[in-house]
Amino acid sequence: MITTLPALASCGRALAGSGTAPRASTPPGVAVSGTPAAPNVRPRYHIAAPAGGWINDPQRPLKVGDSWVLWALYNPTYPVGGTNWRRWTSKDLVTWQDQGIAIHRNTTPFGDVWSGSTVIDSDNTAGFGMGALVTLVTMPAPNAGGQNQSCALWYSLDGGASFTFHGIVLPNYPGHKDFRDPTVFWHAPTRRWVMTLSEEGKIGLYTSPDLRQWTYASGFASDAVGRIMECSHLFKLHLYDADGKTSEDKWILLVGGNGTKRGFTVGTWYWVGDFDGVTFTPTAPDGQWLDGGADFYAAVVWTDPAAADPLASAYSIAWMSNWDYVNKIPVTHDYRGQLSLVRRLRLQRVGTVPRLLSTPLAAQNSVFDLTLLGQDQTITQGSDYAWPAGAGAAACRIDVTLTRIGENWPARVCLSVRKGEGVSTQIAFVPQDNMVSLKRDADGPNAPDVSAWRQDRSVSCDFSTGTATISLFIDSGSVEVFLNDGAASMSELITAPVTATGLQLSAIGGRVKVSNVAVRRMS
Repeated sequence: MITTLPALASCGRALAGSGTAPRASTPPGVAVSGTPAAPNVRPRYHIAAPAGGWINDPQRPLKVGDSWVLWALYNPTYPVGGTNWRRWTSKDLVTWQDQGIAIHRNTTPFGDVWSGSTVIDSDNTAGFGMGALVTLVTMPAPNAGGQNQSCALWYSLDGGASFTFHGIVLPNYPGHKDFRDPTVFWHAPTRRWVMTLSEEGKIGLYTSPDLRQWTYASGFASDAVGRIMECSHLFKLHLYDADGKTSEDKWILLVGGNGTKRGFTVGTWYWVGDFDGVTFTPTAPDGQWLDGGADFYAAVVWTDPAAADPLASAYSIAWMSNWDYVNKIPVTHDYRGQLSLVRRLRLQRVGTVPRLLSTPLAAQNSVFDLTLLGQDQTITQGSDYAWPAGAGAAACRIDVTLTRIGENWPARVCLSVRKGEGVSTQIAFVPQDNMVSLKRDADGPNAPDVSAWRQDRSVSCDFSTGTATISLFIDSGSVEVFLNDGAASMSELITAPVTATGLQLSAIGGRVKVSNVAVRRMS
């Protein structure tokens, strides 16, 4: 379970920026949307909005031919004008090419286009042609009986590059304020389509034979994460034991929600359970956070139908921001928002509890063109880790293993990154509490002056084995931390200047072995 704990005291002394800042040019194969306003200020290997534009919810990717297609909500005139669906493509889920707008806003009487999902209609159930892409999407629909937030159908015959509007297929018949974010999948046992839909206090489940006519099936009610659960996904995976064996499959219902009453913020929450084609039943009423950071929201989940075993794992990508402060982040670098890295999800028992483990993709290393290996060292209080020359960078991946020496861990181990004059983002390891905290209250200038930004975020991390592993992805404006082979993760935005590239790894109240150090950076 992810918890939020009191703020930790900062560890380590101030350190001026060190290392060489990466060049303004982009390495081959790394796509950057739009033209940077200044060198290196845009994300180097994350999807971001084109110059001056706004990006938020990603839309579930599909494999079309030999490429993945991802859409995201995009507004070039935010906060007015409404959203379009913009399209990106990728061969490897790592490097993405911006392909422009696929669904234009305000081209029908029903307004702009919000979140939804797209399927490949292989059997032509909807009648638009074999293999047509069919999208169910929320539209404000002010002219659909005055009910607003209704589900519209669009279809594509060119692989998702453009879509044609068909009509409103699921009006907001209850007349609720919240009736949005349809996510659709084919349920083979009942041979029909299933939709999950965000409604007040519940996730509605609907079924359809043809993607056009929808019938209410059931509702999953919960107040675990606030009044409204958004951007829901219902999917099935193998459940693995710690030894790698599996004897059953489970369904996961994943939603975006507000964790304020749990001492958290908005985030991505999930339950593990069973689905019979009509009703989702959680194994336990209490769910879990997927990511312990403040900036992993509106997550989408998908599997690869061409994989040797499509139920072995899934993929996920999220919007890296937070409604508590997104409108208070100054637009200083000619873009408004970014998406997370794609991560792999695997369902595994941790103790007796089924949990989704999150790990970065192996192919992610392809964006880095320089690898620096560090020496194994024992660090103690006052004797920090000596990083290899040139390790500091505004965009890099850092891998580290910490190993206990003797019977006791240090009281605290602190890894500080993106350090410069008075700025730093810190990952603090507290072994006696089996906890890791991400601290960004001094991450850089122009940070939003709200508690949701300043508050430390913490996750549980098992130190009892005597070893802890860290994989940390740093980009111009973000950090994503993966712990103990996916047992926990934290994703957050930062505002450090790109000249702040210093690194510091220190121990307080003991000593620890540091090994398997690799820094992969962009030149």
